[in-house]
Amino acid sequence: MKVLQITTHLNIGGISNYILSLSKALKDEGFEVALASSGGELEGEFRDLGVNHKKIGILTKFEFGPKVIMSVPSIVRFIRKEKIDVIHAHTRVSQVAACLASLVSGVPFVSTCHGYFKKRARGVLDTWGRKVIAISAAVQKHLVEDLGVKRDRVKLVYSGVDADKFSALYSREDIEAAKRSLGIGGKMVAGTIGRLSPVKGQRFFIEAMFEVLKIEPHTIGLVVGSGPEESALKDKVRSLGMESSIKFINSVSELGADSLTDTRKILAIMDVFVFPSVKEGLGIALLEALASGKACVASRVGGIEDIITDRESGLLTGSGDISAISKSILEFLSDDILRARMGDNGRRMVREKFTLKRMAREMIEVYGSVVNG
Repeated sequence: MKVLQITTHLNIGGISNYILSLSKALKDEGFEVALASSGGELEGEFRDLGVNHKKIGILTKFEFGPKVIMSVPSIVRFIRKEKIDVIHAHTRVSQVAACLASLVSGVPFVSTCHGYFKKRARGVLDTWGRKVIAISAAVQKHLVEDLGVKRDRVKLVYSGVDADKFSALYSREDIEAAKRSLGIGGKMVAGTIGRLSPVKGQRFFIEAMFEVLKIEPHTIGLVVGSGPEESALKDKVRSLGMESSIKFINSVSELGADSLTDTRKILAIMDVFVFPSVKEGLGIALLEALASGKACVASRVGGIEDIITDRESGLLTGSGDISAISKSILEFLSDDILRARMGDNGRRMVREKFTLKRMAREMIEVYGSVVNG
């Protein structure tokens, strides 16, 4: 079977990383994968994977706009040339393109809902596909209750991560060398990774670290990522007088690692990982941190509760609850045994429930149901 993945762009982010991981896992299961998008920073990763990529002009926020409509003939030609069996769309824009291409070509399509949508035109025009994959139970509920998708069309398939890659341990010497390269040698580190945007809640992490530093003044906070909130977050750090204690890393390549191990290395130097999201479909960065054996503090929102059981595989707090976030970070920093136990539990849980192999095999069942359906 050959699958065409369609997305708006391939810039670094949750959806692009999801498609890259899924494509690799599908190929490992013997499937062929092709890709259509407007391109972006991860094009080379897909090329190295052997995925044939068709560039299409759908870099737009308007799902029913002219760019989307004009991309359809090109997608249909690509579908016929590549002998595609099923189309898989990943964004609201690419869902519309996939829906139209499916109508013209006769090739069935499915979509993945990666988060939360406003109803808008979806109340009239259904572009979800024959099946809709929800990445968490919270997203599944959103699809059915808020967007009116029939329950029997929705399939829960948890996102997966490469558990083996993230479980591989760095030596103490490598970790200290990485810390020294960032100028934080010998210090405890709490950090967060993700796109710098209001919905990811990095401002709450910074405010919580202000409280943490009153008790543990030699702790360092890492904010890893880039995005529209970067200037505001740096202004907040300056206003709180925390410039020497909060370090921003725009790209983990500052550590000198290749693209496949960047995130592993930055996680390796963290003692506590914090995921302070306001909304979250599931949370790949959180899964990667857990797979790495990190003690995790996360918001009790969306799909995060599908991942972490409070005080078993991590600590959950209310979204934006600065006091609770800071107390949870301090609890981990002060208790080596607790950090190790939670880290071990989290790593084991990911290997049982959130592997790429499991995600791929469940996705293959969905593809089979629409192709044979």
